[in-house]
Amino acid sequence: MRILIIDDERFLCQTIADFFEDMGYECETAFDGRQGVQAFEATQPDVVLCDLNMPQLDGFGVLDAITHKSPETPVIVVSGVGVIADAVRAVRHGAWDFVTKPIRDMNVLEHRVSKALERADLLRQNRRYREHLEEEVKKRTADLRKEANERLEAQHKVQVLNEEIIHTQKELIMLLGDVVEHRSKETANHVRRVAEISYLLAIKSGMDKTEAETLRLASPMHDVGKIAIPDSILNKPARLTTEEFEIIKSHTLIGFEILNHSKRRIMKAAAITALQHHERWDGKGYPHGLAGEDIHVYGRITCIADVFDALTQKRIYKDAWPLDKVLDMYRKQSGLQFDPHLTDILLNSTDEISAITTRYPDSSQS
Repeated sequence: MRILIIDDERFLCQTIADFFEDMGYECETAFDGRQGVQAFEATQPDVVLCDLNMPQLDGFGVLDAITHKSPETPVIVVSGVGVIADAVRAVRHGAWDFVTKPIRDMNVLEHRVSKALERADLLRQNRRYREHLEEEVKKRTADLRKEANERLEAQHKVQVLNEEIIHTQKELIMLLGDVVEHRSKETANHVRRVAEISYLLAIKSGMDKTEAETLRLASPMHDVGKIAIPDSILNKPARLTTEEFEIIKSHTLIGFEILNHSKRRIMKAAAITALQHHERWDGKGYPHGLAGEDIHVYGRITCIADVFDALTQKRIYKDAWPLDKVLDMYRKQSGLQFDPHLTDILLNSTDEISAITTRYPDSSQS
C-alpha cells in the first residue's frame, strides 16, 4: 500500500513516513499543497495524509483536487488547527477522517489509515457489485422488452406479459432475499414470513393497501447489504470483536447504497428498510441512532417482524423461543427497542401471525 504524506513541517512529514515504512507501507512526501497534488497525480497512492495550513495551496484546495480526480481515494486530514469548524469544513470538502496534532501515538494514526483503507476497499467492491447488478438488470430488461415487442400483436397478450413481469419481479425480490439469508444461515421462508408479518402490521396500523403491498415487497430485501460482508464474520460462531461488529453494522449502509440508486418505488422502500431496520425507538440503534417517529414506519415495522420471526424459529445455533417468552420480551421492549403502537398491534395479532408461520414453514418443518 502506498501513502502520500503532504505537510509543510518536513520533520513531522519524514517522521510519519519513517513510521509507516517500518509498518511495510510505501511512502511519498510533499511539502506544500501544489506539490502534493502533483505527487498524487504521479504516484496514485492508496491513501493520503494531508495538513490544512500549507503554502502554495492549502489543505482544502488539496482535498478539492483529489476528491475531484479520485473520490474513492481516502484522504485523512492531519492538522494542528484544532478548530471544530475546520474539521467540519474538511469533511465537507471530502476528508474521510480528521486527526489533530500533535500525534502522541502513531499507532492511532495507523489504525485510522487501516480503517480508511478497509472502507475504501468495501466501497470499491460495492461499486463493482452495483455495476454488475445494473448490467444484469439492463440485460434482463432488454430481454423482457424484446419479449414484449413480440407479443404486441394483441392487447391481451401484452397484459399477460405485464403480469408475468410483475410476478418475476416479486420472485426476484424473494430470491434475492433468500440468497442473502442463505449466506447468513437463515432458513428459506424467513423473508416470506417477514414480508407477510410486515404487511399484516402495516394494514392494522392504518396504512393503505397500496403502500402496505409496497412494504411487503420491500421488506424481504432488508438484509441485502450482508452480501458484502465476509463469510468469516457473517457466520462466525464466537462473539464478534468490536471491529467485526462495526463491519456487520455496515450492512445497513451497504444495502441502502445498493438499492437507493433505483428509481423504482419498491426499491426506494427497500432502501429505507435496509438502512433503518436496526434503528431503535429509544435512539440506541444503528447506523444513525434515529429515535421515535424519525425512524421511517417501514423500518419500524420490518424491525418488529424480523425480530419476531428470528426468535420464534429454530436455527442451527439456537432453539425457538416459546411464544409466551417472545411476547413478554416485546412487552418489556415496547417504547425501548420497538414502536409501542406497533408493538401493541403485534401483541394483539398472534393468531394471524401464527397462521402466517403455518403457511410458510421452514423446510424441516413442512
